[in-house]
Amino acid sequence: MKYLKDSLKNTWDFLVKTNVYFRDVLLMHGFILFIVIPLLSSSTKFILKRGQIHYLSYDNLGEIATQHPAVTFLLVLILLLILLLVFFEFTFLLLSVYFIEKKQAVSLKQLLRMTTIQLKKLRPSVFLFFLFYFLLILPIGGLSFNSDLLARIKIPAFIMDFIFTNRLLIISGFVFFYLVLIYIGIRLIFALPEMILRDRPFKEAFKESLLITKRRFFAIIGRFLFIGGSILLITGLSFTIVIGAQALVEEFFPDYALMSAVFAMTLLQFFLLVNLVLSTVGIFYIIIDFMNDEGFLPEIPSWFYQEDLPTPHFESIKNTLLLLIAILFGVGVSLYNMDYLDQDITKIPVTISHRGVNDGNGVQNSLAALKKTSQSQHPDYVEMDVQMTKDQQFVVIHDFNLKNLGALNRAPEKMTLAEIQKVTLHENGQSAKIATFDAYLAEAKRLHQKLLIEIKTQEKDTAPIAATFLEKYQAEIEKNGHLIQSLSFSIVETLKEQAPQLTVGYILPFNVVGPPITKADFLTMEYSTINHNFITSAEEDGKKVFVWTPNSSDEMSRMIFYEVDGIITDQMATLNQTIRDAQEKVTYSDKLLNFVIGVG
Repeated sequence: MKYLKDSLKNTWDFLVKTNVYFRDVLLMHGFILFIVIPLLSSSTKFILKRGQIHYLSYDNLGEIATQHPAVTFLLVLILLLILLLVFFEFTFLLLSVYFIEKKQAVSLKQLLRMTTIQLKKLRPSVFLFFLFYFLLILPIGGLSFNSDLLARIKIPAFIMDFIFTNRLLIISGFVFFYLVLIYIGIRLIFALPEMILRDRPFKEAFKESLLITKRRFFAIIGRFLFIGGSILLITGLSFTIVIGAQALVEEFFPDYALMSAVFAMTLLQFFLLVNLVLSTVGIFYIIIDFMNDEGFLPEIPSWFYQEDLPTPHFESIKNTLLLLIAILFGVGVSLYNMDYLDQDITKIPVTISHRGVNDGNGVQNSLAALKKTSQSQHPDYVEMDVQMTKDQQFVVIHDFNLKNLGALNRAPEKMTLAEIQKVTLHENGQSAKIATFDAYLAEAKRLHQKLLIEIKTQEKDTAPIAATFLEKYQAEIEKNGHLIQSLSFSIVETLKEQAPQLTVGYILPFNVVGPPITKADFLTMEYSTINHNFITSAEEDGKKVFVWTPNSSDEMSRMIFYEVDGIITDQMATLNQTIRDAQEKVTYSDKLLNFVIGVG
């Protein structure tokens, strides 16, 4: 009972201090988002442009490393700078929460100077441990240290789907590994603060953290659960109450719906801001507060120096300026909110069936699935995959090895057409032969179905593939309005050079430095790593943006909110319904929900 009472008290203390965290968290986030990230992004693009490197992806990293040493050196320097800035952010927020816990007033100038002092004293062992530990604390719920600098570094959804789909052993292993990381992360949670706050050597801080957490491991876990749960609960309840209240206004007081919606959206933005602040400082509060409760939080260190705080007169001037800025900001936010709420959805994305299936209605890329999906769901395009065989024929198959669907450990590119046609694929409780591209094109023509054709290859020399493909199919593709795309940058560029009238897209598996410099007409992006900035940059380059493969209504709604040009999905029926819902008269409460989903 005492443990529960203490946990609730600590959670309450954390929540009531929310206002004191705002200054430091928002200033740091603003500095990173509006100054650091644009500078780093522009620098990276400049380096790539000067090195005449048009894109950055998994398939050209080796080439950059071996053929562009200067570019590689500069990119490594930028990476090191990013890591140093992440450490600076970590130290800044740790010190901020530390002085708040100590009830020691510090100016922003003091805090920045002390953080800089710590950066100057940074030892290789501390920095290496920070990198190691940073990777460990990420799995710990919503209270991990989420830096805007590394926001783009995430595992794309398609990789997670590939890992976990029907792989019980892998799922079990991943869960076990996840739990081990959490355990190690908790055991070492005080090492880095001890190195920063006490200037302790790595070994001493390491041992002390292990000693302290040995007897209080579950108490620390409990604090994460209580505080993390409280943040989720407050955010969820706030969103539900605000959107629910707006729905009631629309039902009973429709004349005031727009006015209340603007106010409601402003409230939602405020709650999102509170969630940002609490999520950012949560882990630092847990560390510092626990150290204080257990009696080993160090006294104010010797390198801290007290500066004269601003005079009351200066404070009143500053507060007046802040009030004026807040008023101007509030007016701007209200105008933005009214514009957002008063606009109807203007861009409806084209619908694209991923590999020709809808909710597992057949074997992917098969003629039967194409027919079923086209006739029942009427997608604008059916996405499908082609590979060139050993004897220069094209077949419709996605995997680079037939082991998964065909129980044959062979690569289609290393087989002849005759060998491939003997293989039977099994998926979703059904069977099908591998179709030739000619047969697939003929069936699509009979169904009046347009295609999004993905050319796949593992060959480094892609010129013969592109040349053969154009020779065989260019006229047919142009006549029927089919689209082409590829993960191979060289294939995309070759197709646009030799057949500029074709509509060709480049597929990006993840978003790191924004849109590539390419002749492609559109870009296809993995949906979980896309953002507004990428879409805006692509539009400025005159390129459309397709996304793959959001399969839930919420994910699709978020992509519609982003105003993408096309959505590739395995769930065509869900996509059709989501688009119908979006095309109907959308209520203000629906738009508020879309706003929350879109920024999530």
